[in-house]
Amino acid sequence: MKPHRGLTFMTVLILVAILGGVYWAATFGNAYWENQEVKSTLKEAANLCYHEREDSRVVIFITRKLHDMFDVQDGGGKKTMRIDFDPGDLRVERTTSPKWVHIYLTYSRTVKTPLTGQERTVTFNDHAEADLSDVKW
Repeated sequence: MKPHRGLTFMTVLILVAILGGVYWAATFGNAYWENQEVKSTLKEAANLCYHEREDSRVVIFITRKLHDMFDVQDGGGKKTMRIDFDPGDLRVERTTSPKWVHIYLTYSRTVKTPLTGQERTVTFNDHAEADLSDVKW
């Protein structure tokens, strides 16, 4: 039987990969988790388009939901958003043949790295769509 060789190159490589994954999750995990909530809001808005024919009301719905999720109070009592969101970055497009709605949202989020304290900006391009054709039973 061979004696135990100690720390091998593969062991070091696996440990570096695990530490890199933990560091990535600590830095970017929350931003990607919140992006799933934004995608859920866009899907909800796309489903709302089945009954709501005015795009401006859909945009207002999405904007309110994003403010509910991302508004924070700073020290001076002023509300700011954790994401960099401009209403011009939100598009609602409808097609008539076939009847579909496409909602596009581009926003960015600033995160701080845990060890160095540097700020990194992550940009998300989200899309949701829904079929608006009449339901046939």
